[in-house]
Formats: sequence, structure tokens, C-alpha cells
Amino acid sequence: MVFAFAYSVTVDWREDDEEIVRLFGKRLPNEVVEVVTTDKGLDITYNGQLHSIALTFTGKDRYITIRGFQELIRDKYEIRLFADSYFSDTHDFLILPNQQWEQLDARFPARCREMFRVIDNRLDFP
Repeated sequence: MVFAFAYSVTVDWREDDEEIVRLFGKRLPNEVVEVVTTDKGLDITYNGQLHSIALTFTGKDRYITIRGFQELIRDKYEIRLFADSYFSDTHDFLILPNQQWEQLDARFPARCREMFRVIDNRLDFP
């Protein structure tokens, strides 16, 4: 799927959590995202506001990071998983403005449910 290749963020199950935030941050136009790893997890500065995400320093951290970053940007953007990538060791994500997701969901509800998974507490690498 060319669209996914051109616009998605690909995250490997072994990806560094700092790098996940950087990759997502690059997909947010006109937003400033900085990240550093601390002994407790990640400190993320998003548009001048400092936010911390506590990590376990285990394999579960990939989705802790993704869910935490989603929480930071939720007023403007939403991250969704390309469903076809779920049973892989690399997951592909699409970040769009909330308004765009609302338009897609209204116009193509069945197709959106088929193509994308919403980031929730159950989602993790299989």
C-alpha cells in the first residue's frame, strides 16, 4: 500500500521509545516536539509544555509511549494503527488531525473500521 509507505510511521517492537516520539513528532506540522529519556521514562516537551510518561523499561513500553503521546496530542490529532500491520513485529500508524478522522469516519465508516484500529489500552504487539 503506497499510501501507508508514504504517510505512516512505522514502529518496530524493539524501537527506542525516544525515537517513537521523534517519528510521530515529525508527522505533526507546525508542532514542536522534543523528548529525552530519564531514569523514570520520557520527558516530552510538546509546544512548550513539559509532560512525563512513566516507563517500565520492558517490551510493554512501546505502547505505553504510543498511548502517552496520543494523550498529549488528542486535542488536535489522533493516531491510528493500520490494521493490516497488527500481527507483525512492526506496526504502521497514521496521524491525522481530528477533523480529518471525523470526516473519514462519517464518509467511510465501514472502511475506516476495516483499515484502522483505534489506540486503546488493549492494543500491544502480539
